[in-house]
Amino acid sequence: MCSESNSIDSYPPMNDRIAIRADGLSKCYHIYDHPRDRLIQAIWGRDRFGRSKLRYREFWALNNVSFELARGQTLGVVGRNGSGKSTLLQLLCGTLRPTKGSVNASGRIGALLELGSGFNPEFSGLDNVYLNAALLGLSHAEVEKQLDAILSFADIGEFIHQPVKTYSSGMALRLAFAVQAHINPDVLVVDEALAVGDELFQKKCYSHLERLKEKGTAVLLVTHSCPQIIQHCDQALLLHSGRLRMIESPAKVTTTYQRLMNESDKAWDRYFSDINSTKDLNNQHIPECSSDQGAKPQKAWMDHMLKPKSPETYTPKGGSIVDAWITLEEALTNKTSQVNNIAFGKSFKINFEYLAEIDLENVAMACNIASVNGQRLSGQCHPKQAGLTNRSEAVTTFQAGSRWITQFHFNGGLWPGLYFISGGLLSYRSGEREFIHRAIDFRALRILEGEPMHRIGNCALAKGNPKIINLIEAETP
Repeated sequence: MCSESNSIDSYPPMNDRIAIRADGLSKCYHIYDHPRDRLIQAIWGRDRFGRSKLRYREFWALNNVSFELARGQTLGVVGRNGSGKSTLLQLLCGTLRPTKGSVNASGRIGALLELGSGFNPEFSGLDNVYLNAALLGLSHAEVEKQLDAILSFADIGEFIHQPVKTYSSGMALRLAFAVQAHINPDVLVVDEALAVGDELFQKKCYSHLERLKEKGTAVLLVTHSCPQIIQHCDQALLLHSGRLRMIESPAKVTTTYQRLMNESDKAWDRYFSDINSTKDLNNQHIPECSSDQGAKPQKAWMDHMLKPKSPETYTPKGGSIVDAWITLEEALTNKTSQVNNIAFGKSFKINFEYLAEIDLENVAMACNIASVNGQRLSGQCHPKQAGLTNRSEAVTTFQAGSRWITQFHFNGGLWPGLYFISGGLLSYRSGEREFIHRAIDFRALRILEGEPMHRIGNCALAKGNPKIINLIEAETP
């Protein structure tokens, strides 16, 4: 039977290098089938012999999680919804008590666990700044010193004097992050809150996180964005069903997560059971960009576990998309050459196979590549003039029973990360477009990490290295 532990210390003696240490951290909840069982358990929890008689089921939201986080480092926390991420952060912040294990945290902890948490909706934004800071242990004088910086960072203008209940989610996030980031925390915990902000504010927040890290602040970052984990974290841990599956480099953890994110619990257990059988978790083979033989880096390979979770296909109207697969630009088109992991910078082809169930006229084929948040990054249509003209040469015709393949060619301009491929079979009649068949998020594509690089924008369109041309040569003294 699970009972709560009291082993949470805020300021225990620890190595000066360590900001947080979790040891065997576990959290168990009691699940009752009926409300009356909760009362019966409290009153008659034991039989006449003194033995415990359980009327509930145990649910372990977190089970035996241990790790350390050093000062000046960022740890990414990755996992599906319900994997225990938020529970872990609440235990680290002290808002929950562990059932087993202990948490040792050194210094002041700032946390963005839920949007608007710690704010009184009836108070003004300014009042909440003082209230929130006081709860975090800051004196009125300390808040006064940081107030201008907080208000400037939040940038919500005169709304700072209005009740928080009138704020939009974005305004509440701005104020909450501004307070937490300017209390000089030793540890800053961010639980997916930044997803609410616009891109400019997210960039501003991540820049501030980098400055905090330089001052020695340890950061825990929870997000579903694998590119953000890779870009901003020094290490990452993977949670599933409340258990810690791995702590490794961000690239390895996100690669494993993307492979397994749509798999069943049995598939997860089987995968890590195979890894643990080697007795060497740190040297497990998680392909990134290296071959099994350790020779030259692999350009690409096929990972059959990498697939979209919710592909959406519409009812065909006389024709259909039969299949789709990816090959390298120089590879053969047949399916034996298909890949879905491609090295950064490599060109590739997306091959769609179609079937005409009836005679099809004025037909065009389309393909697009989208990010994990649904943003379309690139695409093609064949013929290229389809939809732009009514000329007969701009479209193609297929007889019933025809089967064909269309190849779409793409340069290697996608940043490392996960992408989804969609396709469409269209018909143009009198200039009007009509879908014969659509397949949304039909296939998944992962672009692999290569050499460390500074990412700007959504795609890597830059070519070569910048060149400096001196217009005026300075005189040598």
